[in-house]
Amino acid sequence: MKFRNLMTSVLCLLAMGAGFVACDDDDDDNSWNNGAPVALPEDRVFILNEGSWGMNNSNLTFYNPRSGETVSDIYYAQNGTHLGDTGQDLITYDDDIYVVMNGSSYIVRLNGAGVEQARYSFTEEQGQPRYAVAEDGKVYVTLYSGNVARLDAKTLAFEKMVPVGNNPEQIVEEDGKLYCVNSGWGYDNRLSIIDVNRFDVAEHVEVFTNPQRIIECDDQLFIQGYGAAYPDPYTYPVVQFDPVTKSITEIGQGTHMAAYGHTLYIAFCYSPDWVNYTTTYYTYDVRTGRVDNTSFLKNAPTEVTTGNIYMLEVNPENGDIYVGVTHYTAGNGDIYRFKADGTYVGTFESGGQGPNGMVFLD
Repeated sequence: MKFRNLMTSVLCLLAMGAGFVACDDDDDDNSWNNGAPVALPEDRVFILNEGSWGMNNSNLTFYNPRSGETVSDIYYAQNGTHLGDTGQDLITYDDDIYVVMNGSSYIVRLNGAGVEQARYSFTEEQGQPRYAVAEDGKVYVTLYSGNVARLDAKTLAFEKMVPVGNNPEQIVEEDGKLYCVNSGWGYDNRLSIIDVNRFDVAEHVEVFTNPQRIIECDDQLFIQGYGAAYPDPYTYPVVQFDPVTKSITEIGQGTHMAAYGHTLYIAFCYSPDWVNYTTTYYTYDVRTGRVDNTSFLKNAPTEVTTGNIYMLEVNPENGDIYVGVTHYTAGNGDIYRFKADGTYVGTFESGGQGPNGMVFLD
């Protein structure tokens, strides 16, 4: 499958003062393009490229899943400025896009075409932001100061902070509660739980050392992390957390997770020397509690089993699976796309260094 890069066309159209409109059978109501120098089609995928620390080279790439066309650095094309340093997290809420910039220490709200609408810069005292989740008109951001901040989802006006653990990482909302994991850079082992309505104090539950990620799948919570502090050997546990009993059940090992329907997708990318990598893929059925160690990818290129996997995402609309491979400073990352049944579709450049997140709009 051949993918075409549209950056040259976009720049030409921008020079003529015109917007690009993809040749898709889109809805007439394309209000997301209001005020956008580059008009985008109905089906929109945005990829966050982390970049290199201190280099201010994070960016967003636009991808059209129907045609395979891409626009590198769509944020620059739409806003005339660069995104900043170390893009950490990318979420979508109420047809908007939120980007968390760890190095540049801000969160930004973009409309559905990637045009900036609001921004909040965190102070040194508040700490550097890591991950975000949105619910009921609010955005909640974990901060390395050991807090979770609440902001208005539209204006990004800061409202309040609640102390959690050390170096909180990923955060989710489930059934009226916020759950965030605290890595402590290897020296915390707790999950923090905050009642959304009160947003005043956090309950802490020990899970395992150095947790990094938490996601929801079929109304259940799953946590992944290192399982130890460097330089101790990492065990990379993946566990299911029961919010009623406050207990965990280990599922296996993994470094990345994604959810679709009743299925948790897990990738375990392991390197004994941080140079050579081996990645295995398996699934967990939330309904039955069954682990299927058969890879969910078919006819996969060798790069997805020997490269450094940096991202695993699933399109919530159709179940298509995307695997991101990083080459760090050696060049742009690569994205490998598979159908929901695991059939390999094709690959394309991520448009920047270290692809670490995707959001899907239609």
